[in-house]
Amino acid sequence: MLPYHPTALAIQQALEQVASDGSWRTYEGPHLVSLRSMLAQSFRREHVRLCCSGTFGIELAIRSLKLDEDAEVLLAGYDYPGNFSAIEAAGARVALCDVATGSWVPNIDALDAALGPKTRAMVISHLHGSLAPMESICRWARDKRLFVVEDACQEPGAILTSLAGETLAGSWGDISVLSFGGSKLLSAGRGGAVLTNDARLAQRMTIYCERGNDSYALSELQAAILIPQSERLQHDNALRRATANRLRKELLQFNWIHSGPDMSDCLPAYYKYGLRVSPTILESTRVQQFVSESKDENASALAIARRFVLKPLERGSIVIGAGFRGFANRSKNRCRSVGSLENSLAASDGTLVLHHSHLVDPQTGASNIEPVLAAFHKLNQELVH
Repeated sequence: MLPYHPTALAIQQALEQVASDGSWRTYEGPHLVSLRSMLAQSFRREHVRLCCSGTFGIELAIRSLKLDEDAEVLLAGYDYPGNFSAIEAAGARVALCDVATGSWVPNIDALDAALGPKTRAMVISHLHGSLAPMESICRWARDKRLFVVEDACQEPGAILTSLAGETLAGSWGDISVLSFGGSKLLSAGRGGAVLTNDARLAQRMTIYCERGNDSYALSELQAAILIPQSERLQHDNALRRATANRLRKELLQFNWIHSGPDMSDCLPAYYKYGLRVSPTILESTRVQQFVSESKDENASALAIARRFVLKPLERGSIVIGAGFRGFANRSKNRCRSVGSLENSLAASDGTLVLHHSHLVDPQTGASNIEPVLAAFHKLNQELVH
């Protein structure tokens, strides 16, 4: 029997402590204070606002910018759908830019074309183990006098390298957001955090949230179980990277599936490990037949081929699914875009995401990658023969 993972044991002990000392029922207890202090120190931020979710955190961050009513916020054409909604909820309009080829993060060379006269801010997400080039993006944004909202919800503890050295993802933007949602690497079931060094932005968040008390709060109980996870995050991230590197090497032998871009100069955190179905898969006779029999006239051949890949994987014990739908086909009444957003469309049609529990099981601390490798080898045989 595999040993019980130390983080799971520490969470159990934290729950027992808040149950016995009664702090679970307080509005502001010692665990909330400790968590804010821990995050402030790790991310080198003076102000930490704990909140009810990462999705709300993005909205709150945008609201704190106090943008004009007709202002635009840049967003990648492939991104978490809640970010699009958060921009709209905050009263701004979305302007779409394309992602880099073979990636899920914005193409910095496409930013100038996406910039408009009403653009005032940008939301930059780190997704699927890919880290956005924040040093270059922030330099560009400063030149254009734009605010940067950095979405690190999928990448807690990831480290980017720059001329200044190694810096945590979530430490770059004018304001940044973390998520503590139910399946995240740091999880309290729900919750999030917004971090900034700008006192004005912090004060605006307080004014919006405080309505007699904090209307969008994280609880003392949630904070208690996040602390032991935070303390072990970098250790577990290293284990996940080791498994991810093994997976990447194993998949190199298949020309129909690719991992994301090379991140060897950084240290990603893998909430979900991103994969891309290659157009090469359409050369398979089995896939050609599957595509021809599909009655979905609105889906591309690549998107239908992805279903062929997912079908046997999802039948097994593999926690894997399609990526985000993206925004390239959103109504022009809701957003502005320049060009075809072809890279975003390709990402929307071809992305697969493997859950982090296969890299390191949160209960046992062991890798669970063998079933994944076996499933891909079996699928490859079906494609070849």
